[in-house]
Amino acid sequence: MKPSAAQLCLRPYDEGDLQSVVSLFYDTIHSVNLKDYTPEQADAWAPKKPDLSRWQGLLKGEDTWVAVQDGRIVGFANRDGEYFDCLYVHKDYQRRGVAKALAERIEGRAAAEGHAKIRTNASLTARPFFEQRGYAVVRRQCVHRAGHVLVNFAMERSIQK
Repeated sequence: MKPSAAQLCLRPYDEGDLQSVVSLFYDTIHSVNLKDYTPEQADAWAPKKPDLSRWQGLLKGEDTWVAVQDGRIVGFANRDGEYFDCLYVHKDYQRRGVAKALAERIEGRAAAEGHAKIRTNASLTARPFFEQRGYAVVRRQCVHRAGHVLVNFAMERSIQK
């Protein structure tokens, strides 16, 4: 049976979600993002041995949401003020409304706080998704990680309450 957005539950991140979220991040980059990045770039972006204390601080310190379906975390997103930091969806749950639901939650909460716009740094893989949501490219960026260059795009859009 294919997963559907109707069965999706969004909830705030909990400290007990750390390992699932970090594993999802790694697995997504090393599968979904390989259509746009080399395996070496993926390793630089998402190393096998993540810094869990850094992740815990990032996820706890921001507005972080997880998407749960069939009893497992299938996506997560987070935001710091008007900056939409992370949006990742499990490889088996792509194109099923998970990213849309998470983006709507993040954008809605930013608008409710009074932010007039929302910004993100979108990967080559994520750029089309954000463009479909009305984000515009502000600039192309070259990010240096562990001796590799990864291209991404600074993007933003206006948001309303």
